Amino acid sequence: MRLRRPTLRGFAADRRGVAAVEFALVVPIVIVGYLAGFEVMEAATVDRKLADTTVQLANVTAQYTTMSSTDVSNVLGASAQIMTPYPTTSLSIVLSEVTTDNAGVGQVTWSQAYQGTALATNTTVTMPSGFQTKGASYILVQTTYAYQPIIGGAFIKPITMTNQIFMLPRSVSSIPYTG
Repeated sequence: MRLRRPTLRGFAADRRGVAAVEFALVVPIVIVGYLAGFEVMEAATVDRKLADTTVQLANVTAQYTTMSSTDVSNVLGASAQIMTPYPTTSLSIVLSEVTTDNAGVGQVTWSQAYQGTALATNTTVTMPSGFQTKGASYILVQTTYAYQPIIGGAFIKPITMTNQIFMLPRSVSSIPYTG
């Protein structure tokens, strides 16, 4: 009985195991694509929740006629819960009232923060187009969130997401802070 030595030509013609090799080459690419899609979806969800937090805080605050330090603390704390189930350790919220002067330039009347730094009173704020009515007061909510990717978080720096909104008070022309 003679053993046959495989030749190069015979090796090239052999098709056994081709599907396994192709599978082994394609699977890592598919897994990376799936994980990247998951991470993009998570970041988009966090950004949406940050926008919801911003809008809802402005909406609730605009309904007050005056705000005490307890009111501000309660509203900021409740608004931060909108970010659930994501951690709020990297969430910063600044709630301010901005009043425009005769030139339409915004000046901070009062400001309070949740895990951040409040704006200093009389700080100039750039008002968006259409929000420059002299003597008008607006509620300004600014939110910032540092999103740390779940997958590959050791390799990717946190992504800073920001949002802000101006809103007119509903029942009064200005909401004084009594804190």
